[in-house]
Amino acid sequence: MAETNPQTASVGKGHDPERHLGSLKTPIYETSTFVFESAAAGKRYFEIVYGGAEPSPGEDPGYSYSRLDAPNLRVAEERLAYWEETEDALVFNAGMAAIGTLFLTLLRPGDVVIYSSPAYGGTLTLLRGLMTEIGVIARAYGPATTGDGLADLVGDDRLSMVYVETPANPTNDIYDIEMLSALATEHGAVTVVDNTFLSPVWQKPVRHGADLIVHSATKYLGGHSDLTAGVVCGRADLIERLRHTRYELGTTAQPATAWLLTRSLETLQIRVERQTATATSVAAFLAEHPKVETVSHLSLLGADDPRHDIFKRQCTGPGAMISFIVTGGEEAVFRMLDAMRVVRLAVSLGGTESLASHPWTMSHALMPAEEKTRIGVSPGLVRLSVGVESPDDLIADLGQALDRV
Repeated sequence: MAETNPQTASVGKGHDPERHLGSLKTPIYETSTFVFESAAAGKRYFEIVYGGAEPSPGEDPGYSYSRLDAPNLRVAEERLAYWEETEDALVFNAGMAAIGTLFLTLLRPGDVVIYSSPAYGGTLTLLRGLMTEIGVIARAYGPATTGDGLADLVGDDRLSMVYVETPANPTNDIYDIEMLSALATEHGAVTVVDNTFLSPVWQKPVRHGADLIVHSATKYLGGHSDLTAGVVCGRADLIERLRHTRYELGTTAQPATAWLLTRSLETLQIRVERQTATATSVAAFLAEHPKVETVSHLSLLGADDPRHDIFKRQCTGPGAMISFIVTGGEEAVFRMLDAMRVVRLAVSLGGTESLASHPWTMSHALMPAEEKTRIGVSPGLVRLSVGVESPDDLIADLGQALDRV
């Protein structure tokens, strides 16, 4: 198949019907183990998989055990690499499995990782918990941190990773990937970008210097709130190292999960474009509402906003995530959230249904109040993931809910 666009690649890349009894879609290979054609074939497989030999050009060693690899994984990974314009990709059984495998592979005691703040709570917990316990030094930087500030943050220590979540969860702050990649290159470090919020539809971090791109595939890549998975895309040499750690830890996605993810990639662009258009309308409504103090959606960035230039250079669309602050704090927010009828009150994001959550008491509940306030997470903040419903219905629902405030 001659693909020229990731939307085309998402429909057929990596699948040959002739190899699967003519099946139009890749069958689910729900098996734990695979039969070798011969003892010599088994020997050759493990020589290649365990790094004892390199495959010959065009050689496919096949499969042995689904913890290591499976046909459904390969199809999903080939299409994901195409979407992110990277050399290779890996699928994991959860977003945190992907991030955890990445950290355990690339970070060692004494290494410094600098990470953007705010960030997803699970990432923060891992960096401040297990990774700190084993001797990794984790230091946070904010959206206003300059190049000089980043250099001071590193000092003379051994920088091994620059980790950036952009846009940030839950505030929608954006970061300059090119500036961060330049810092990493200067120190011989790896740049990792969490691209979950915008997806590869609206942002291609590899074009701006990223070495690895991380996704919670549970979100937009999966898009239907019916799977949990994680993805890492990037340079072939780094992906190969992660692959061997995935072998050892067993953080590999199940075949059925990979199959569901492959199904979802076929509609990724269609879903995200629709969600983004609707979110832009919803954000404009919220920005004019008297009971809403501030709204953060990338469509609302003015030309005089310092983030506007980064957005124009780095992104091709504003995405479908909105954060807004309701007048009256936690009590007012709870009234609004309890009154919603179309929008659902739940964590997660990126699905076909619209979801609202309260970061102060949910995703960032364990963070000290003063730290939450410092990074822009206030008691009045609502995170809204816009789905594929009618924009008129969503606006009406949010309007009647805000009337309760």
